Amino acid sequence: MNSPLETWFKRLPVPASVRDDWPGASFGIEAGRGIVVRALGLSLSSVFQAIHAPDGRVVGEEALLRASVRHKPLPPLTAFEHAESQGKLVAFDRLCRTLHLLNDAGHADRAETLYLNVHPKLLTEVSDRHGAVFQDILERLDSKPSRIVLEIGEDEIAESDINRARAALQSYRSRGYRIAIDDFGRRHANLDRLWQLEPDVVKLDRSLIAETETSPRLRRALPKLVELLHELGGEVIVEGIETETQRQIAIDAGADALQGFLLDEPRWRG
Repeated sequence: MNSPLETWFKRLPVPASVRDDWPGASFGIEAGRGIVVRALGLSLSSVFQAIHAPDGRVVGEEALLRASVRHKPLPPLTAFEHAESQGKLVAFDRLCRTLHLLNDAGHADRAETLYLNVHPKLLTEVSDRHGAVFQDILERLDSKPSRIVLEIGEDEIAESDINRARAALQSYRSRGYRIAIDDFGRRHANLDRLWQLEPDVVKLDRSLIAETETSPRLRRALPKLVELLHELGGEVIVEGIETETQRQIAIDAGADALQGFLLDEPRWRG
């Protein structure tokens, strides 16, 4: 007897636009991994990490890439670097997001909101109509832009590219997507970027909440940062919650949502 995922996968196959980009790729289902794709010599699968409200409710999930070569794990960044060296970065980014959607759509209890990472070069290397192809993929997989939050690492966008990135994000937003700035504060807190990119969500880097446990000064400053981000119009998610103390600090600071290993580890939701 077929599993629910197998039944669904037969009913809604991989979109033609992805097949056209990846004619040599093979899609299949593996126990404990869900839908898996093999492309560029890599094996790619999805895991999901829940995002929780302060009261513990699950309010969203972030889809994360797992890559391997000959059964040996490969960091996602290395996988993207490999795709870029083959001139396939944009198509690879879209392939990974499609893989996540395929795995997400096969669950009856999928989260209301799905967070998907977008490689920053996609914003500057695609000239126009950002989100048009992906919107078609969404519709074919029985989803819609309004439940998707696209995550961008703001410190990975060169200053010379900021205007093109902003235009790309505006195009995505006009189609109904929401935008999140990821890892904010990893190297510096660039508020100018927030004014320029106007994100709907700001995800604070895990290093900030880790440092609050040992830095009373930063612990006092965190609520002020959250308040400022709220004034700029964005919801705030604190990433990297690994201890009960960190969870309480984030809640006391006024965070809208929390994410981290204490609450839920990234895993395949089979």
